[in-house]
Amino acid sequence: MVPDLRPILDLVWPRSCFACGAALDNRHGFLHICPDCLGRIDLILPPFCKRCGCPHFEENFRPVGCGACAGRSFAFRSCRSLFELRDRGRQLVHAIKFHEGHHLLPDIGRMGEELCPELAGKILVPVPLHWRRHWARGFNQSDRICRALASRLRCRVIPLLRRIRHTGTQVGLGFRRRRANVEGAFAIRPRLAKKISSRGEELVLVDDVFTTGATLNACADALCRGGFANVRALTLARA
Repeated sequence: MVPDLRPILDLVWPRSCFACGAALDNRHGFLHICPDCLGRIDLILPPFCKRCGCPHFEENFRPVGCGACAGRSFAFRSCRSLFELRDRGRQLVHAIKFHEGHHLLPDIGRMGEELCPELAGKILVPVPLHWRRHWARGFNQSDRICRALASRLRCRVIPLLRRIRHTGTQVGLGFRRRRANVEGAFAIRPRLAKKISSRGEELVLVDDVFTTGATLNACADALCRGGFANVRALTLARA
């Protein structure tokens, strides 16, 4: 068994909270999020919409779906997000997406393990970036999120999709324009599809943020056209 050297390393290189800078110790469990800031991450706990993952409120409760997704069709069966995109949750997403917050990924893995234990053993599929954006950013945050979750949930990560069309930013667009912007932008990688034993096996699309679900829907549609109809989705945050 490999000894836990973290207490010794903490003496040499003390850890601090990514958001407020408070000193951390090994007893807390999260490596780079202090208890106070963790309390300011609005985790999405049941009850939430089983279709789009939106936190449920009594006034928008419906038997199927919620007020946020009523009248919209999705190619994925269901979606859930770990937390809401505000306060420390927004800072956490931005650190991972724009500031190469690689050190925060183990904490994301732990959060996913605690909130979504039902994903253990599933196949995780990252939402791909177009090669231009990947080159400019240097990494695909969805792929890194996948691998952080996989390390705690014993999942397989298969980058089954590729982005075949460069699309403009989705920021500022409404639901219909977002959906049109990414329509037909993704395709399956046939060689990687052979690694999946059955087309009926459940796949979990993984991305950083759910806003309207347009990108996840386009990815799920590509998977469905490739014969994979059992598709769920998971994101870090819900806008």
